[in-house]
Amino acid sequence: MAYRIKVVELDRLPPAPQILTARETKTYEEFKVEKRRREWLGGRYALKQLAMDFFTFDMLHMEVRSTPSGKPVLMVQGGTHLPVSITHSGDYAAAAIGLTGDNIGIDIELIENRGKEWARMCFHKDEISSSAAFFLTELWAKKEAVLKFLGTGLSLDMKDVRFIGGRLMLYGKALDVWAQTGSPNIQVDASDLDGGYKLAVAAEAPHI
Repeated sequence: MAYRIKVVELDRLPPAPQILTARETKTYEEFKVEKRRREWLGGRYALKQLAMDFFTFDMLHMEVRSTPSGKPVLMVQGGTHLPVSITHSGDYAAAAIGLTGDNIGIDIELIENRGKEWARMCFHKDEISSSAAFFLTELWAKKEAVLKFLGTGLSLDMKDVRFIGGRLMLYGKALDVWAQTGSPNIQVDASDLDGGYKLAVAAEAPHI
């Protein structure tokens, strides 16, 4: 695989002081809602646990910062150029580190019915080969992972990222951003998590 991932359960996190640096702790304490604090903490825990496979530092000597667009950046002594991504939903948080290229995107979504209006807003008609909740949720997670890979988040039209017959196709501004990042070969994988969740990862794969 061109990436590694780590999934953690949010009800099994260590205490924040075992995970966060002083700078991170300050941000963590600014969250007023406990659910939001736990999700934010979980994402950093997942990424730091994963990063320990690459570096000899413990968690308190790693720091996760964000670019102005909200994209996470892993800071370690000596620097790192590894692309990283974080996500959370419901019971889980997860992180991904790319092993090739400059970009990575990961997303988790709970499988649930979100309504016809949501489907019309997010999906091109050619994508909807099924109205089943598991199908549309996986499709949504894959789109979000691609948008994180491109570094845009939900600022782009979801319909500019399409999966037709399982094949990724980009249009409009999404296509422009993809070209600006060097036209990478984007590999998108999806899998299931216990409890009714879908996980998707978008990573750069070698051109064949």
